[in-house]
Amino acid sequence: MTLEPNKAENNDHLSGFKYAWYKKGEYNINIKSYLTLGTGKANQTEIEEDWVIMPGEYNHITIQSSTQRYIQADGQMQPFYEILEKINKATEVVELSLNTDKSIHEVTNKNEVLNKWEEIKKDLHFFELVKESYKAFIQIYDKEFNNIDRNIRQNFLYQIMFYPLPVFNGGSLTDKIPVRTALSTLFPGEELEYSSVHRILKNKEGGFTVKLDGKSKGNQTRFENIYKDKYQRTLGNALEYKYTLEGEYIYNEDSVLSEVIFHVKEELNEKMIYVCRYHIRLNKK
Repeated sequence: MTLEPNKAENNDHLSGFKYAWYKKGEYNINIKSYLTLGTGKANQTEIEEDWVIMPGEYNHITIQSSTQRYIQADGQMQPFYEILEKINKATEVVELSLNTDKSIHEVTNKNEVLNKWEEIKKDLHFFELVKESYKAFIQIYDKEFNNIDRNIRQNFLYQIMFYPLPVFNGGSLTDKIPVRTALSTLFPGEELEYSSVHRILKNKEGGFTVKLDGKSKGNQTRFENIYKDKYQRTLGNALEYKYTLEGEYIYNEDSVLSEVIFHVKEELNEKMIYVCRYHIRLNKK
């Protein structure tokens, strides 16, 4: 889709769009992903979790997350899911400070998170002794926890929930969203930059809708060598890298986020495509 920015003359009726959270907002999060390889499906996963978001003073916010529930998953990945469930306990409570545009500034309880992680690592040593691949998996997370601010900022679920809208930062509705950095799924550990545009609409029943459209920014030629090393022999085709996203945010009459539907698509070529859908809903009381 191609979005046109809000026109200045139409912005007056959107002046009531504010940045707000309920005192203890409960959200259900459903994440569904699909990976193709060649002409068939390589993997399909669907998970759910719950977040309780509690705003504090001066742009501080606390998130309490539940254990992830696997609705659909590859049985061969079960041992890794068991490890991941233990790892995620380190971030069951995350305290953030936010920039005025709603994006994440830093994790303010990083010491508590790291202390939890050190305790969890002791329990995970059993898995390290069982299989070398488990050990490598745990070592990757060890690096991530020791750079927790970057890890949380580039976690796509957190990026979606805390998308930086210029209007929240005192900007106009036509100002550009800053370029963001995310982690590639098909090139694990590699960063990519993406740009996005947005349009804000007032809903007839009250509240607002924000539509987003984005794609990777800049030259992705650095992926060429990785592709040739890891994928080309299997896929055969040359790399034709594409990364796109589209999202819709619905804010209710209190300007509180009530629903998000967000799609991300990463494509190496026609033979390997990853699609992920995030559906976030505010639980009604």
